[in-house]
Amino acid sequence: MFPSPRWRQLIDERTQEAVTVLGEIPGVHGFVVGGSVGRGEPWPMSDIDLLPVYDDPAAAAETAAGQAAMVDWWAGSGRAQTLDLAWIAFTVNEIQDVMAAGPEALAARITGDLRWFHGIDKAYGGRAGRPDDELTTAFVEWITEVRFHPAVMTARVAEWRRQALAAAELADDPDPSAATNHLRESARALRMQVLESWGERLGSMGREWTRFERLAARHDRSDLAERIAVLAGADVPTAARRAESAPLWLRERIELCRTARAAVGEQVTDGENARDQHAAYALHVARKRPDLDGPWTGTPEPHLDTYRAELLRVIELTAGGV
Repeated sequence: MFPSPRWRQLIDERTQEAVTVLGEIPGVHGFVVGGSVGRGEPWPMSDIDLLPVYDDPAAAAETAAGQAAMVDWWAGSGRAQTLDLAWIAFTVNEIQDVMAAGPEALAARITGDLRWFHGIDKAYGGRAGRPDDELTTAFVEWITEVRFHPAVMTARVAEWRRQALAAAELADDPDPSAATNHLRESARALRMQVLESWGERLGSMGREWTRFERLAARHDRSDLAERIAVLAGADVPTAARRAESAPLWLRERIELCRTARAAVGEQVTDGENARDQHAAYALHVARKRPDLDGPWTGTPEPHLDTYRAELLRVIELTAGGV
């Protein structure tokens, strides 16, 4: 399986289509083009990530309906494309207020509002949907500038730590499958905590575990990365083996992603690629489609008691930063 040689052009055209068509909805000021497409680092499997900026937030319902219709049209055209335009949105007034107040105020919003917590990372390095949208352009430039401000990083580390501890408590659930999912969620949050403490960030969900390992090696913490990956069910030997018995749709994606990563010159082994896709979709299944669960996800975790004890050790190890 191979991606189209025109994949960049297709992503560019569909991004422009989405910005233009959805931007005509009354109450929509504009869009932040985020993610790998916004940063100018797309790969053939990139989602189109748009963060709406509303003059009137009541426009959200019509925008969501327009998104669904557009994705349906793209799928019916013979070349499907994901348009990620969900709950992360901002108003013109919010943007103006937070930029005027400064990075410390942004850090406070991160603590109390997950839109800002996740939104600033998705918007980082992005661009406005329309070049003449001065407000959104200024907002994206400002977000990119303050993303690693000490106050913002401190707030983000604290929020990931909070999520890791909350999930770890739930990992004592008497239901082994539920406990497994909470264990893995805690490990993933710990991964993000240590990345933030290093001043790093992740990119595409379908490539993130390999990137995490490369960043950990750069910071001489490959040992910690390996321990966290095992707890999350995302170490290469385990996840790649489970991927062999995954549903056909996931095995097809694994093959396509391998060629897609090669198309952009990414150095990745077959095992790393299979692990990255398996880890991403095992997580999606746990969160959104439990009906698709099965032995291929490794749920419940066969070493659950051992891993819960190890999770507590890693939590303690990362308490003071790494």
